[in-house]
Amino acid sequence: MNSRTLPGSLGCLILLFFFLLTYGFTQTAAAGNTSSDSVRFGILSIAPPTRIHARWQPFVDYVSREMGQTVKIVIPRGFKKMKTAVEKGEVDFFYINSRVFYRLKSRGQAVGLLQMQNLEGKVTSRSEIYVRRDSGIKSINELKGKTIAYVSPMGAGGYLAPRAKLMSQGIVSGDKEKEVFTKNLSTSIHQVILKDVNAGTMCGVNFKLMSKKVDTGELVVIGMSDEYPENVIAARQNIAPLQLKKFQQVVANMPNTEKGRQVLEKMRSMKIIKFIPYDPGIEKITKKLLKQAKLKP
Repeated sequence: MNSRTLPGSLGCLILLFFFLLTYGFTQTAAAGNTSSDSVRFGILSIAPPTRIHARWQPFVDYVSREMGQTVKIVIPRGFKKMKTAVEKGEVDFFYINSRVFYRLKSRGQAVGLLQMQNLEGKVTSRSEIYVRRDSGIKSINELKGKTIAYVSPMGAGGYLAPRAKLMSQGIVSGDKEKEVFTKNLSTSIHQVILKDVNAGTMCGVNFKLMSKKVDTGELVVIGMSDEYPENVIAARQNIAPLQLKKFQQVVANMPNTEKGRQVLEKMRSMKIIKFIPYDPGIEKITKKLLKQAKLKP
């Protein structure tokens, strides 16, 4: 090799070294960020997967357009599968009830981004406890020794809030009073109508929505729970801050765009009118309900 060409060769080698070093760093950083890949949006719901896709696809399409990035729906069936999906990084953002969120956050696995605002314009709701009109049961205190239908054991409005109310009234749900989980809103109503159970309970807003689909004339509400927080859009812990902020801004800004308003209008059947930035202060409500209901976080 000619000595006069050595400096040039070394220079090329040095440039190649720094290129590879920079490329490797960029790839490593991208591995922990969703900005270069599709975003996985998990949805925890008791509804059939086909219905979940139909309801949420317009939302996902909107977010995809606004973020300039493909968003895909992921449907883990049940809390355990959602927890596993979060732990393994199989979902990036997810829509869950406030009790499930509280549980994941307590374990350092979730960050709150947005709160759902329901049809009443609130981020909290109450559960209603109902019986057959001809059952002879007039108050919560008369449910001692009775069978009560809840929607889901991991529900906020479908279990946590009404159980907390019953326990505060001396009704030991799950002990002297048998618990039944229907996993379906209409099933809960029909089981009371058909006298398969003595009482049922669900979110009050959902009960009103179901009354438009199912004849609830034979039912009467005998009590209401204390308020519980509505559903949350959260993210797994290791999402890049800029990605979190971008997703939050896109969703929170939906009421301010024509296309966003059109999507939100279709979400009213899920009792959603819009999403607002998450306020961690609301978690004290869930903490109180868990204590009253004698359930673990």
